[in-house]
Amino acid sequence: MQLTKSNYFSQEANRHYMSVSQFKSFLPSYGGCEAQAVATLNGTYERSSVMAFMEGHYVHAWNEGTLDEFKADNPDLYSSRGATAGQLKSNFQHCNTMIEVLENDPLVTKALAGEKEVILTAELFGIPWKVMLDSYNPAVGIFADLKALKEIDGKWWNKDAQAYENFLDHYGYTIQMSVYTEVEKLATGREQWLLPHMVIVTKQNPPDHEIIYFDYEVIQQSLNIVKNNIERVKAVKAGLAEPVRCEKCEYCRQTKKIQTIKHFSELSLY
Repeated sequence: MQLTKSNYFSQEANRHYMSVSQFKSFLPSYGGCEAQAVATLNGTYERSSVMAFMEGHYVHAWNEGTLDEFKADNPDLYSSRGATAGQLKSNFQHCNTMIEVLENDPLVTKALAGEKEVILTAELFGIPWKVMLDSYNPAVGIFADLKALKEIDGKWWNKDAQAYENFLDHYGYTIQMSVYTEVEKLATGREQWLLPHMVIVTKQNPPDHEIIYFDYEVIQQSLNIVKNNIERVKAVKAGLAEPVRCEKCEYCRQTKKIQTIKHFSELSLY
């Protein structure tokens, strides 16, 4: 299947290719659920839109140079009533502030330089993968991913590990950057990995921002995590194994049928 920007996120592309977001959607450790992931691929479930995603798309459109088109294609960005009718909603006005922070930092400009929204595919762990690089600059040996986040210094509880973790581990961003790095290497026939960077801007007022790079050691460690989990994901996606329900996600709540009655002690916060 030939991928383009118009079909990259399509159901057909998602069924044909594995992606990092799809991989994580199968893993409970990254907030995924096998049952929800399969229902999404089958078209029997569609995630409700989340405003945070639209804010991220807004900032990405700026990086791609298509912000005017994005605004034109999404009239919901604008208020439709009252004294603010016709104006950008306050959260997207704040996105403009986030963009100004990025524009005014010379090192951010360097990190985000290069070709935008580059699609690459390669076979990894026995199946085809797709990636889209926000900013691609192989001439200087790097690529960058742009993230708009709530905060940088927060901590998230990992129930399985019984420990707090940072946003990189919690959201699996090390896995994302590592798979992107390996797919780029395979797609281009490169002998060595490029050095992946992540440019982060927060939704705080005023916004914080940071540039993070990932070394080869964490790339290999993260690829091993994918390797250790991919066979189960492949089997469930292909219908060769029954998907497990998490009973916590939106899909499971919508389709839940109680099978057993819980003892009160099972309701543990941690």
